[in-house]
Amino acid sequence: MKLLQFALLTAAGLAAASYASAQAPQPDAPSAMRAGEPYLPPALRKPLREASNGTALLRYQPMQKLKQRFEAADLDGSGTLSRDEARRAGLTVVDKNFDHIDTAQRGAVSFDDLKAYLIQRREEANSR
Repeated sequence: MKLLQFALLTAAGLAAASYASAQAPQPDAPSAMRAGEPYLPPALRKPLREASNGTALLRYQPMQKLKQRFEAADLDGSGTLSRDEARRAGLTVVDKNFDHIDTAQRGAVSFDDLKAYLIQRREEANSR
């Protein structure tokens, strides 16, 4: 219970700090922005992020979550998952495609094997 309270207080503190920093004028912002004027001429606008970085970021976050689930499912700490470990952890993608992911036919798949499989599937889908 105390851990949950600590997590909630920490999240609230981070949100407040983020809000405060977003409201503070930036040193490189034009004078109109510092005065509270919301309009910024197109010539002075900067893209929020590059398109290529955005798509990479969108792929990176789910991959990190998958890696965390993979590591949590690895009960024996071997760095690989057996079909049974994948099934017990609810990693349906690994369970249903185990034979395709385990190209070396070791009876276990590493996270790199899974990542290679997912990249291959994405490339196949993009080529259609």
